[in-house]
Amino acid sequence: MPRASQFNNRSSMGSKRSDYGDGACLGKIFIGGLAKETTIDTFVKYFGKYGEITDSVIMKDRLTGRPRGFGFITYADPSVVDIVIAETHVISGKQVEIKRMIPKGSAESNDFKTKKIFVGGIPAAVTEGNLFQHYIFYENCNECIQRFARTEHIH
Repeated sequence: MPRASQFNNRSSMGSKRSDYGDGACLGKIFIGGLAKETTIDTFVKYFGKYGEITDSVIMKDRLTGRPRGFGFITYADPSVVDIVIAETHVISGKQVEIKRMIPKGSAESNDFKTKKIFVGGIPAAVTEGNLFQHYIFYENCNECIQRFARTEHIH
């Protein structure tokens, strides 16, 4: 589950707030996999149909100014988050992933057990089978998926 502190010190576009603090509250969600052409207006219009939005931001690279492919929405009513997470979302022709933000230090963040992990920097010679065998040793591993960068054969 993403934590707001992971994304601090990043440039953003379209935020209604300048004070992020920890950044996480009960009504906040992370939206990943946004198409680069998604505008803040499209973003807010899409998620606004679920409830009143108190803050919205699409993150961008501070050097290039280009969107980084993810953003955040904060709803006035935290119960809206459950509805949003339960549905599949396609914005600007691309399916996005929604995750609940967990406030740092909350009981829920301490008790949460994630079902997915990201492992980067794996040599190309390592197969999905090698990874699966490695991680099944630690816990029940149901699936292992390797993704490659588009321009290079890097994990």
